[in-house]
Formats: sequence, structure tokens, C-alpha cells
Amino acid sequence: MEPFHKIWMGQCDAARGIKERFGDRKALGYLIGEKLINFVEAADERPEFARELPAFLAEIKEIFPAEVLRHYLENVERTGPLGHVLTKEEHDFMRMAGAVEEDAVDRAEDVIILKRIKDMLLP
Repeated sequence: MEPFHKIWMGQCDAARGIKERFGDRKALGYLIGEKLINFVEAADERPEFARELPAFLAEIKEIFPAEVLRHYLENVERTGPLGHVLTKEEHDFMRMAGAVEEDAVDRAEDVIILKRIKDMLLP
């Protein structure tokens, strides 16, 4: 079994399959909007994750062309597991029904981390 800080390798493989079956947007939502965000947060706290981060970023750049990455990062509306699974309408419905909680602090944290990721992935 791979050490947990190497989990990004399997996640990149999964993203390739998602890309093939469902397209770039779904694959990017999974890989960046969910997995990379969590990995960057872990890298802030744990050196073994920080050491793996450059390789994870390099692999993402191998999977997706820079223009595809740029378009995603400039247009992402939601992050997390439901961010790439639900449509905007479905997400709004779930939020209104109380199934998805969001607050201003969470949204601000998402903006900050996505800016960091954009700076790491794009020239």
C-alpha cells in the first residue's frame, strides 16, 4: 500500500479516467477542486506532503494543457466533492434545502487557496 502522502498518484490516474469518460471540466473539478485543494492544505501542515506537491503539480500539467487549466481556474464556481458532481441548479437546491452548508469564511478560504493553486500551475 502506498504511503498516504503518495495518494496523488492514484488520484491523477482516476482523473485521466474521468477526463476520458466525462471531459476536462469534471476531471478538473475532481483533481483540482477536490483532491489538490486537500493536498495543498495538508502540505501546509505536513512536510511529507509538501515534498510531494511539486510532483503532483507537474503531473497535473502533464494531464491538462495550460489553456485548459487556465480556463478552469478562472471560471471555477464551486469546490469540494459536490462542486464538480452537481449542476449549479442542483447545488443551489441542495443549499436551499440545508443539505449543503456554505459561509463567507469557507468561500474566502476557497478563493485564497484557488489563487495559490493558480499561481503554482500557471506561468
